[in-house]
Amino acid sequence: MNNINNIDFTLTYEGYLWMSNEQHPEVFHPESQVDSTLFTKKNPFVVEGYLFNKQSGLSLSIKYIDGQYHIYRNIVQDTDLNSKDVDTVYYLTQRMKTSGKEWAKFLRYWKEKADSSCLGMNVLEVEKEVFIGFKKKEG
Repeated sequence: MNNINNIDFTLTYEGYLWMSNEQHPEVFHPESQVDSTLFTKKNPFVVEGYLFNKQSGLSLSIKYIDGQYHIYRNIVQDTDLNSKDVDTVYYLTQRMKTSGKEWAKFLRYWKEKADSSCLGMNVLEVEKEVFIGFKKKEG
């Protein structure tokens, strides 16, 4: 887990940050920079967010829990998109101030693990889900 000092605010990100005093999250498009002062205020504060830098493959998951930021950092490799151990999943976004339906796109990473409920055989478990941007998608 990282802290806000590990976020590179010189990069541009796609994603969103949801402030504690807002009805809607602030949405960032691929070429948007994030204002670092959003993370230094006591009130309002960033409740949650997902940010992705396509050029470097850097994905950040941000949660504010019990007075501190929990920031998870993942690097997405090009090979992850075609890996048998990775699925692409979409979640319909809510309360985003965007035109039309917007879907949050994640990579779901699977990992084999021995399961005593299955006679010790290996089963697949979700290891993590990593945000990789938005997509307009029907359905």
